[in-house]
Amino acid sequence: MSAAENFNQPSTSNDPKPSFGVPEGRLGNYYEHAVTQTLEKFLGSIKYSLFKEKFPEIFKECDQELRDLPKQLINQLKTTITTDIKNLSKDTDVFTSLKSLDDIITEQKDRAGEDTWRPSGNPENDIREHIYHQKQKQKRYLEFVLEALKAENNMLETTVEENHAEILKLKEEFDINNQEVQSNVAAINATDFPKLAENIHTMFEKH
Repeated sequence: MSAAENFNQPSTSNDPKPSFGVPEGRLGNYYEHAVTQTLEKFLGSIKYSLFKEKFPEIFKECDQELRDLPKQLINQLKTTITTDIKNLSKDTDVFTSLKSLDDIITEQKDRAGEDTWRPSGNPENDIREHIYHQKQKQKRYLEFVLEALKAENNMLETTVEENHAEILKLKEEFDINNQEVQSNVAAINATDFPKLAENIHTMFEKH
């Protein structure tokens, strides 16, 4: 790529970082960083040299306009994708869910050092203690899984409630529309079409 092409190559490195909401906790920051890096990598693949290669006729006739296209496309895509991801993150409440998961993981790590088993030298006691501590570890792991499932279940319940409210709203709109249709049908049925047709026929015969 020539120096001129490098000079005109759009870059997202100095642009402000896109924001997808308010990250909460370590996992929320990881999520936003990963999405930002992925978006920047994608936008960075849009190069002037590709436009020049794919549209040689336009390059010959309108070089400057072709140079402006990548930057315009990058800006438009960045705005659109950022908005879509931000709305998706808000609709799914992803940062709150990640914060809950982060809290569960942190709590599990804090418990990792509890009741550390050490051999006493008495084989019978050591075996009994070892089994006890293994059961305690399994219990803590199951508690961790249970808490994660509870958090996921709460999310699902919220989603179901929102969907149920939306269904009720749609049903209400359908009932209103159906009532309007029924009223219109009743009005049509109340009209004396045979008499109306006879009057029209008589009018045409007179003319």
